[in-house]
Amino acid sequence: MVDEDPVKTLLEKTEKAGVAMLATTDADGRIVSRPMAIQEIEADHAIWFITRVSTPKIGEVSGSQPVNVSVAEKGFWASITGTATVEGDVERKKRYWSKATEAFFGESKPEDPDIVLLKVDPDSGEYWDSPGLPATAVEVIKGMVGDRPARPGESNTVDL
Repeated sequence: MVDEDPVKTLLEKTEKAGVAMLATTDADGRIVSRPMAIQEIEADHAIWFITRVSTPKIGEVSGSQPVNVSVAEKGFWASITGTATVEGDVERKKRYWSKATEAFFGESKPEDPDIVLLKVDPDSGEYWDSPGLPATAVEVIKGMVGDRPARPGESNTVDL
């Protein structure tokens, strides 16, 4: 089945994953990834995270350095590239704050200046969406015995 709105599929399934790997580049040029809870993906495609300003990733996103947000869920994989900025909007931090957030930030509160928002402004994304193991297995078998390569799902590249 061909998706009629690949941007919507990419963003909705990424947000539904709840956790993504955020990849940045450190001062030595190494790619560094860490899991981050997705707080929200807005209509303009911005992806929001909460973090501490005192973490190395904050320095790694300065100067419009490219970042990557990736997810891997059962039957769905996505990679989104863009740039990130640090924001201190206390009202937004309060809106995103939860018991789960408190578990990661201990005694800190949204008003704490060390707690910041990381906003990723994506420019492109790619995803692979599989219908599940049985359908994938059937497609692989068709590819093995048929005259066309296996097509075990859908993939799309989109501009954001």
